Amino acid sequence: MLGTEEEPGIMFRTLHDLFIEISNTQDLTYQVSMSYLEIYNELIRDLLSPASGFLELREDAKGGVQVAGISEQVAETPQEVMYLLHKGNKERTQEPTKANKTSSRSHAVLQVNIKQRNKVRVHSQEIRLGKLYMIDLAGSERAAQTQNTGKRMVEGAHINRSLLALGNCINALSEKGSTKYVNYRDSKLTRILKDSLGGNSKTVMIAHISPASIHFEESRNTLVYADRAKYIRTKLRRNVIDVSYHISQYQQIIQELAQEIAILKDQRNELESKISHLDPRSHSMNGDDKSKMEEALKLRESLLQSFKKQITLRKNILELDNALMDINIEAERHVKIIEG
Repeated sequence: MLGTEEEPGIMFRTLHDLFIEISNTQDLTYQVSMSYLEIYNELIRDLLSPASGFLELREDAKGGVQVAGISEQVAETPQEVMYLLHKGNKERTQEPTKANKTSSRSHAVLQVNIKQRNKVRVHSQEIRLGKLYMIDLAGSERAAQTQNTGKRMVEGAHINRSLLALGNCINALSEKGSTKYVNYRDSKLTRILKDSLGGNSKTVMIAHISPASIHFEESRNTLVYADRAKYIRTKLRRNVIDVSYHISQYQQIIQELAQEIAILKDQRNELESKISHLDPRSHSMNGDDKSKMEEALKLRESLLQSFKKQITLRKNILELDNALMDINIEAERHVKIIEG
């Protein structure tokens, strides 16, 4: 899931593609933040801030499960993500067993929160919210194979318990036409993943198996376990909230729009200057006329887009001015009623 700096794993590759898509979007602005935790012996630790100790689960007013006190860090580049992942992985609990020299003794959960909104803020706009959970599950423990005793055996029991609880939740969610109760409370892992499994989301499980014949039984059980996730059925909906700004924020929004218009004016003047120098009609014909014509057309297209953005911004400013005026008139009317 994590990989190395030379061969990055699924977590880094996924977020790298995410940042590429964000960089290719011009009219929208994004905020990406992430948290990284581990579940060890049914105890939750913040891998990005291990000094905070063990954390508790809380339910909000809507029934969602939150980790109280978890740190959330903003990332703007894939390199920052890779740094945070390696920083957190150094804090993860790992111990050798007879079956694995670097066995993970815990489940690691990476949560990525994404907010999307238009670059140009108006008095009311939509903000889209998205969450991406990537979970590195610890492997199932067989005492006969790992030969664990004492503390390692207790860890293995907790690992198997949480994996069994996860499998039971997946079974309940995958039964067609069933209204069977899904028990997420058997494990802290399933409580955290409640929204990811049965909520507004899609679930993908990736199985890691061995081709060796001596591991046939483990590989078969792993594939059967992972195959259940294909049959989870959920109803998806858009995660959108409407945001209305207070009157005190209108002046700031208008100022931001005016600054955006000034930037577009400078871009327009620069493009017009380049077009005037590249227009083939102002030069004698030579072998470079075709390339000059293509570049001039591209610049004209950019200029047209700049004009459209400028018109949209002016329209938004007018709407905000009208809304601000209506609010002031309404406020004066209420003041007179109170004074009368």
